Amino acid sequence: MAKKNIFTFKRRTKKGHAKQQGVALIQVLLISTIISILAIRFSFTAREQVNTAYALEQRVKANQKLQSTQSRIIYTLLTQKNTETEQPINLFPKTEQWNFHGKPFLIDHDENTQIKVAIQNSQGLLPQPYIKSALWHRVLKNMGYSSEQIKQKQGEIKDWQDSDTDSWLVGNAEPVFLANGKAYRNQTIQLPQEIAVFFEQEPQKLNIIKQISTQYSVVGLNLLDSPDLLLTLFFEPELAAEMIKQRNKNQLNKAQIIAVLGDAYDEELISFFSANRFKITIQVTLKDVKLQETIEIQFQPRKPEPVLIFARY
Repeated sequence: MAKKNIFTFKRRTKKGHAKQQGVALIQVLLISTIISILAIRFSFTAREQVNTAYALEQRVKANQKLQSTQSRIIYTLLTQKNTETEQPINLFPKTEQWNFHGKPFLIDHDENTQIKVAIQNSQGLLPQPYIKSALWHRVLKNMGYSSEQIKQKQGEIKDWQDSDTDSWLVGNAEPVFLANGKAYRNQTIQLPQEIAVFFEQEPQKLNIIKQISTQYSVVGLNLLDSPDLLLTLFFEPELAAEMIKQRNKNQLNKAQIIAVLGDAYDEELISFFSANRFKITIQVTLKDVKLQETIEIQFQPRKPEPVLIFARY
């Protein structure tokens, strides 16, 4: 009887050991799984950190290239005559032909980097402070405005800038607010966003106005430096296309423009001088990183501060 009990006890003990071993195996598998998951997570986090650090490094390098290019362009414009027929000094050995009418051109490139620049001379844009100019009337008409709409636009923008309280409508007093609720400033336009007040309900036309005009008081429009869009609004389509084609070949000149304008040429309105103000946009692409910055500057080489930066965005 005792032997039977011992045998039963041993059999149960073996079953108990087997059960404990099974539980231990499951625990080991669970722990191994948790460790594996943690290792994978750590590895993923490490890769994320490496990628983030790499992206940050590329961004810093791109910004360095942008700032360096910007400085070299300013130096070039400050020390050389601003004409399209002259190539810049050897600071940019890989550059395409420069222009000052806002058409983008490659200024530097290699296997991993591409630097594109657009330079717009303010003399090639319509000055917003002189909104009553016949040049503005011509362009607004070609944008699709009627004579009455042009008078209203020009009148309201002029009232916005003059210091008196007389309305553009003869005999009327200038209202306190525009139709959209904006109070009249009675000061010359100074900021690029001000013109938007008069075209809020016309986003497409506002986009055009921003591209062809400037808030600076530029006297005389230099059509040689006007953007393509302004030329298409200033001349008949076929004529504008031909002028753009000739300019791309660097063959457009003062005499051709005067001949095309004919009786419409007015030396007080049309100028062939280059202003000392520029809008410079630089776009740097470095692998997957793309940076862009625009500055608006004025050169005054004979003064203690030869370069003034009006805006950076």
